[in-house]
Amino acid sequence: MRLGIRGHDLGKNTPDLFAQSVKNANLESIQLVLPKAIEYSSDEPMILNEELTNKVKSALDENGIKVAMMGAYFNPIHSNKELVSLTVENFKNHLKKAKFFGTDLVGTETGSFNDDNWTWHELNESDEAFNEVLRVFKEILLVAQENDTFLTIEPAFHHVISTPMRLKRLVDALDSENVMVIFDLFNLLHKANTHEQCKIIDEMLDLFQDKIKIVHAKDFILENGELVQVAPGRGDLDYKYLISKLKTLKTMPDIILEGVVGDDIDFSRDFIAKLLEEV
Repeated sequence: MRLGIRGHDLGKNTPDLFAQSVKNANLESIQLVLPKAIEYSSDEPMILNEELTNKVKSALDENGIKVAMMGAYFNPIHSNKELVSLTVENFKNHLKKAKFFGTDLVGTETGSFNDDNWTWHELNESDEAFNEVLRVFKEILLVAQENDTFLTIEPAFHHVISTPMRLKRLVDALDSENVMVIFDLFNLLHKANTHEQCKIIDEMLDLFQDKIKIVHAKDFILENGELVQVAPGRGDLDYKYLISKLKTLKTMPDIILEGVVGDDIDFSRDFIAKLLEEV
C-alpha cells in the first residue's frame, strides 16, 4: 500500500515547490486538488490550462510523486443549480484529464441540502436527495465510461450517502464498472457509534472489496461528548484492525493522510508505515 497525503495539506505553491514539498515529506502519492494546491491567477479553469497542467505533471514526475486520485469534490444537491452545472462540468473535465496525471480516479462526496456547509440536514436522508445524486452521477458516469476513468464516491455521515448500506444502494443503482469507492472511517463515525468502528470496517470491506481504491487517514478523540478530528496515531481510531483488514484485499488502496499538517505529518506517516510493516 502506498502512503500519501492530500496535496493541499502541504500548502498552496508553484508546481516545482509543491512537488518538492511532497518529496520532502517522504510520501509516495497525493490526492491532487489543483485549485487548492497550485498557485494560479487565470480565470480559465485550471484543469483546462495546458501550460500549467504540463508544469504540474513534469514537477511530480521529476520528484517521483504519483497521483493516487484527483479531487473535484462538489455538492450535487446544492440549491444553486447553475453552480451545480459548473461543478459537474469541472468533474467531467477531470475525468477526461485524469490519465494525463497518471491516475484514473476522480473523487467526490455526495453533498448536503445545507449547500456550502456540507453539514447534516434532515432531507439528506430522503429519497429526493438520493435520487438527485443518482441522476447527477449517472450523467457523470457517461464521461467516465467514454474515458475509461472512474467516478470515485466518498460516503460521510452528514451527507446524502451517509452509511455503507446507503452507498451500496447508490453503487447498485449506478450499475457500472466505472464506479469506485473512497473509505474514510472518520467520516462514517459520530458520537454514538465510535464503539462500532470495527463493525463499520467489516461492513465496508464486505460490501465493496476491491472497489475501495482510496483510504483516508484521520483519527478522533471524544471531547465533551463530541467527535474531534486529530492526526492519525493521536486518537482512538483502531488503525491496527483497519490495516489488517485492508491487507486482505486483492488490490491495495492508497492510504492518504487527510487534514494532517505540520509536525503531525512526520508523526502520522511513521505511525502508519510502522503498522503496515508489522500487521
